[in-house]
Amino acid sequence: MDYKDVCGTENAVWFCLSNKREGRRFLQWAKELGCVWLNGDEIEPSKGTDFFTLCITKEGKIGNVSAMALPSEQFQQVKRVRFADYYTALKKKK
Repeated sequence: MDYKDVCGTENAVWFCLSNKREGRRFLQWAKELGCVWLNGDEIEPSKGTDFFTLCITKEGKIGNVSAMALPSEQFQQVKRVRFADYYTALKKKK
């Protein structure tokens, strides 16, 4: 599996996290998928994230999603997924 499988036909998918520990797990998973940060930097999962919504694009870039963007009409069509549910379902498939 790679980031292309995650996005499918979507331009991007937003992943909602519930805590900082889950943030490190998400970053590790995204790195294993072949993703990098929007600016091209390598993902360092041990640094964690202070954001609770992150985006994976169909180009394999990840970025933080501002809380201000969450209710915006401009982004209402973006697919949103609870990371815990998604990750659990992936583990069950293996």
